[in-house]
Amino acid sequence: MKRLINTLLLALSLLVFIPLSARADGRVIPFDGLPAEAQTFIKTHFANVKVLQVSKEFAEYEVILADKSRLEFDRSGNWKEVNCRDGAVPESVIPSRIQAYVKGNYSSDNVRTIERNIRGYEVKLASGFELEFDKNCNFKRIDD
Repeated sequence: MKRLINTLLLALSLLVFIPLSARADGRVIPFDGLPAEAQTFIKTHFANVKVLQVSKEFAEYEVILADKSRLEFDRSGNWKEVNCRDGAVPESVIPSRIQAYVKGNYSSDNVRTIERNIRGYEVKLASGFELEFDKNCNFKRIDD
């Protein structure tokens, strides 16, 4: 019985805590609320695309552009993910070794999404292939 009461109290506290934490983050902020590095990235690689929304969730930022692209940045403004749903990721964003590999092996395809993390890069092509690269941009495998 005591265990049941503790479980119910835990569940109740989570129901109270989760809505409070959701309100604290995930809020819309102005473009100039982004770290300077993220602002420069957008102005450099997406200069002709209107920014529709910038939001901050925990210590990360998400930017939605008018062309339906979504950009994610870490707390310092370093890009984590560039997702261009209806187009291609600008070549200026893609590291040159990854770009050369994609052009050499998937010449008729384009990069729709590129993600960067501590292990390396994941690239999603318009054809549906997902390619993994290490942090030095060396091809590792096709991810299924």
